[in-house]
Amino acid sequence: MQLLINALIAGSLAALLASGLSLVYGILRVFNLALGQTVLIGGYVAWWLFDGMHLPMLVTILGGIGAGALVSWLTYDVFVKPFYRRHPHLTLVTTIALGMMLDALILLVFEERPRSIQLTWGRTLEFGGMIIGVPQLFLVITTLVLLCLFAFLLHSTAFGRRIRAVAQQDTAAMSLGVDAPSLHRLILIMSGVLAACGGIFIAIDQNLSPTLAFPLTIKAYAAVTAGGMGNVWGTILCAYLIALLEQLVVGVHWFGAFYVPAGFQATVPLLFIIIFLLFKPTGLFLRASRAA
Repeated sequence: MQLLINALIAGSLAALLASGLSLVYGILRVFNLALGQTVLIGGYVAWWLFDGMHLPMLVTILGGIGAGALVSWLTYDVFVKPFYRRHPHLTLVTTIALGMMLDALILLVFEERPRSIQLTWGRTLEFGGMIIGVPQLFLVITTLVLLCLFAFLLHSTAFGRRIRAVAQQDTAAMSLGVDAPSLHRLILIMSGVLAACGGIFIAIDQNLSPTLAFPLTIKAYAAVTAGGMGNVWGTILCAYLIALLEQLVVGVHWFGAFYVPAGFQATVPLLFIIIFLLFKPTGLFLRASRAA
């Protein structure tokens, strides 16, 4: 049962990242390969505000979220908007370049040492043989609340209806008065906010390291691929599924003879992508599209 708790914690982080990524792809058909760096910047800024500036936790969280939103705004206006209309593959090149520049910036400013936010209320709870830290429980609950708010925004508001209209056909939506370009920017910023929340999650629960960017991006894309490109809820479900598989791979005593080394855990998202591209490239939950 402890593996299920660990999967819930890891899956909550993956779901935060992958849900915003899936929404961006569903509307812009753009892959943002600087996602992992956005996560780290949100986490590092939160750590600096809390540990370096000694600001309250609420200010720390808002500062980290603001940093993620600012990076995403820059990503859209400089590295996505001028290119994605010309050819969708151009944004792969530009966001990879952005990711490399942000990697260098993170190393320059925050160095290679692990960083984490140390909370005074970091005790653990035990029930039914399962152990979970109070910060971890708080983070899981916060993630679920954010995803519920995301669902409400997407399905029960006028803003959500505009998003769905642009996802179906942005030209037709603009003919009805929807400002699609501004909505595109806002969607990428929302993705950055969710990514920054994930970075703060990592800073509180684990350690921030510049080497985390690529694995985080791969895990998010594995969930997007498996869930069906642009299917937000399929993506969230697959994020939790991938996290569960990661825990089972390294946590089960296979055939009563051996454990898989923890270093192989990061290969699970890669295998997930390969399997779905081979046997079900549309993903588990193909989003229905409207035929013109």
